[in-house]
Amino acid sequence: MIFLSDKSLLLFGKGFRSFIEKEEEYELASLSQNNYQILNEFFSEANLKNDLEQIKTPDSFFQLVIYLEKIGFLSLSTHNLNWGDLKKTVPICQAFGLTRGTPVDRYYLSQFLQEVQPQITGKILEIGGTPKDKDFYEVNSGSSYQVMNMELGLGIDIVGDAHDPSVIKQESFDSIITFNVLEHCYAPWQVVQNIYTWLKPGGKCFAMVPSAIRLHATPMDYWRPLPDAFAWMFRNFSWHKLYVYGNVITVIASYHGIATEELTTEELDAFHPDYPVATCIVAQK
Repeated sequence: MIFLSDKSLLLFGKGFRSFIEKEEEYELASLSQNNYQILNEFFSEANLKNDLEQIKTPDSFFQLVIYLEKIGFLSLSTHNLNWGDLKKTVPICQAFGLTRGTPVDRYYLSQFLQEVQPQITGKILEIGGTPKDKDFYEVNSGSSYQVMNMELGLGIDIVGDAHDPSVIKQESFDSIITFNVLEHCYAPWQVVQNIYTWLKPGGKCFAMVPSAIRLHATPMDYWRPLPDAFAWMFRNFSWHKLYVYGNVITVIASYHGIATEELTTEELDAFHPDYPVATCIVAQK
């Protein structure tokens, strides 16, 4: 593992296990200290091409600089960052962005639904939802749709705790939906196992969890499952596919409560695997 700062370069031969040991440390020369980001390129795998001949005008050079900054090879020097409206210790909107427009995670849920809607068929159960969700999800109107919640309310068909396998008869449903619910379960892996039990053979589960969103204890908020953990929960299913959404700017937007309408489609749809905002899955029994 290589740790690069603006003044030194550290080598850890045993990866994270040797993080507390400075096995090899090199002080950067003044030139490298002022341009240390360029050193990242020496430790990255890339297919390089000789494109210097394409730089024939000041504008072509300027476009190259913009491109290098966009992919992370160039950045502002230390202490020259312009925080602008983001430099504050409270969010811009404490209500997920609802006071400004559509929350970022709702945009990603819509993207996921566009991918999987045709698969949500048959006898459907939604865990932790409300009757009006069916219209937002645009589920096949001819399908049987039941809603399960912990509290009795208008349009709630099943009242019970999803941790309890006896709440629902085994192999009862063709499709089970649970969006932004498992993070509120103290043992989400147990709920996933129950979902497996409640599905008919060949049935599918459609789930979403937030990876980067403010806490919202309704009634409790326990987890932020990351993609690897989420896939592990569904390991007993015969097949599953992850849909991961997010990047650096949408992580910031999600935490600050910046709305979808304040970002471009390009910014929303850009993906960086190290910065997930929402993780979705389709899993078949």
